[in-house]
Amino acid sequence: MSGERVGGRIFGLDVMRAMAGVMVMLAHTSHLVADHWPRFPVVPSIDWVGVFFVLSGYLIGGMLLDASSKPGPAPLRFLDFMQRRWLRTLPNYYLFLLLNILLVSVGAAPGMLGHMTAAYAVFMQNFHLPLDLFFWESWSLAVEEWFYLLFPLIVFGTIALFGLRGRNAFLLACVLFIVLPVVGRSSVAHHVLEQTTWALWIHKLVITRLDAPGYGMLAAWVARGWPIPWRRVRWPAILLGLYLLLTYCTRGYDAAPRFATFALESLEPFSVALFLPILSGWKNGSVFQRPMRGLSLITYAIYLVHLPMLYLFGHRVPDPVAWKCAMYYALFLGATVTIAALIYRFWERPFMQLRAPLGRWLARHWPSSGTAV
Repeated sequence: MSGERVGGRIFGLDVMRAMAGVMVMLAHTSHLVADHWPRFPVVPSIDWVGVFFVLSGYLIGGMLLDASSKPGPAPLRFLDFMQRRWLRTLPNYYLFLLLNILLVSVGAAPGMLGHMTAAYAVFMQNFHLPLDLFFWESWSLAVEEWFYLLFPLIVFGTIALFGLRGRNAFLLACVLFIVLPVVGRSSVAHHVLEQTTWALWIHKLVITRLDAPGYGMLAAWVARGWPIPWRRVRWPAILLGLYLLLTYCTRGYDAAPRFATFALESLEPFSVALFLPILSGWKNGSVFQRPMRGLSLITYAIYLVHLPMLYLFGHRVPDPVAWKCAMYYALFLGATVTIAALIYRFWERPFMQLRAPLGRWLARHWPSSGTAV
């Protein structure tokens, strides 16, 4: 069966990523202009970071389906997959981990340092217990890194140990990733007493959020296996997704505590995944293709840059004169995006360009393997 192409540069997916990145930045900085525009930005109060999770699952799912069906030893395919992920994500993470440590140590950013700071180096700041010291945006990066490690480990592990076909091993991993976080939320629900504890124990723990990329992975599996039905359901799917998001997923803990604790973090990624059939088919953005692609490429850097920028320069934005406040805020956002673009060009991309050569090197030096990666 010829499958739907999953991943690559598709305009609709670039829109999805860029919008999520911009909305996270606006949500974290809109208080700077709240004296004049208290309802800015006027957008649904959904979990935009969760949109990243679902999209990552979908895109990585396509890559992993390709990798799991390649010839060659499963351990080699797993190692090549991981080096490609790590060279994409770790250089930026460690750069900003060090920057945040520096900012806290000199008093330029809130937070505290101590012997538990080392947990951030191995993404254990929120694996099963909340460690809320500093670098607060890193909670989502820990979720993604554990997803990048555990999902392919399950896939290639079951291929190597039990001889499963790639698609079957992939589906098994999807089921585990969707079911086990529900169990995880139930196991920590007794810690939830109000909004803050809900955010720490339900919304931001790795073990309670891995189903979000899991739904994206399942969407990739469906798109690859059944491309024609995938395209045919695009309009009913997005209408259902919009209804669920706007009707139920805007209800936070204060409005519906039990729903937020046990169901919200499953329903929201499922709803977002329903947008993928139509967005993955939106190939051409005409004159917006290149600028949207450029913005999409730097969203990871934007996510990491915007809070240090807020700590260092946010106090310069508020002004009693509305037009000055708007101008300062526009300059702040423009500077954030510009710095993110420079980081992508001179830091992220050089590491990413090492992935193909390193993959070939691994294939040449793998014991008893002449198989290309």
